[in-house]
Amino acid sequence: MKTLKHMLSAFALLAIGYSAQAQNTTNEIVITGTRFVYPVIEKWITLYKNEHPDVKIRIAVKGTKSADSANLFINAHHLTEAEFSGFETLAVARYALLPVANSQNKLLSIYGSRGIKTKELKKLFFEKYDPAEPDAEQKPNKQLKGYQPVFYTRAQKACVPITFSAFYGFEQENLVGEQLGGDDKHLIQAVLNDSAGVTYNVLNFIYDLNTRKVKEGLDIIPLDLNNNGKLDENEQIYGTIDQLISYIETTPNPGLPFEQVTLSYKKEQSNAKSIEEFINWIRAKGQLNNHEFGYALLSQKDLQTKVNSSTVKTIAKQN
Repeated sequence: MKTLKHMLSAFALLAIGYSAQAQNTTNEIVITGTRFVYPVIEKWITLYKNEHPDVKIRIAVKGTKSADSANLFINAHHLTEAEFSGFETLAVARYALLPVANSQNKLLSIYGSRGIKTKELKKLFFEKYDPAEPDAEQKPNKQLKGYQPVFYTRAQKACVPITFSAFYGFEQENLVGEQLGGDDKHLIQAVLNDSAGVTYNVLNFIYDLNTRKVKEGLDIIPLDLNNNGKLDENEQIYGTIDQLISYIETTPNPGLPFEQVTLSYKKEQSNAKSIEEFINWIRAKGQLNNHEFGYALLSQKDLQTKVNSSTVKTIAKQN
């Protein structure tokens, strides 16, 4: 709680220091990129335009013709040095990923109470593992004999499967299961429609953002973060999205897949000043909306550190 207070104080100081003299410009800010971030981006746009009504900002859905004119890009995965080249990149939020199953899935009879160890998760999601097989520490799971869970993953390269895979030391191509088109929310819909369904996803699609609880028909596969074969009290963190976000914000190395949401733009473009002012507003006042949409606040270190290939490598090592 003390850490959270320090973080909120930092945001307040940034907001006070933020220049209210945003430059009016005819150069429209056109945003595209990772789609699961659009709802909070839309909120930020609305609030920012309330303060600066002459600034033109809109989202152009990735993959559409209007996105060709985009000049501000949303990213939510580890960027390569090539992807950083020529861009100014700043973090605006942090998000987490979790494994999730249909609430009728038989895997929950095993992992729902004791949690899933890291090595078990790797086998399930990346190695076509039969969950009925025993390992060196567990007795055979007889109730799962012959049971075949159905894994759903993204067909296209995307931030969520890239980040989930990278956290466990794999590439997106290593994920097993049925590949679906569409975006991340379609993975959730597939699991809801299949009692044997399993996938991974972001908190804002797993939880109902109104009730703050896991969506009806879904259950999180809880992570045995210390791999001791049981869920300790400090690992029972999934009751509400706010409980989980608090855990992420107050735990130095949370032990679950997480990543920054960043915004990138080219400094030499004509409206770079307007973009910079919008991003600075997000990193100050806009942080107050992060929790509402399922994101963690930026840490004090995030606010003080410019995102580049070196910082990305550091984050990867911490994971």
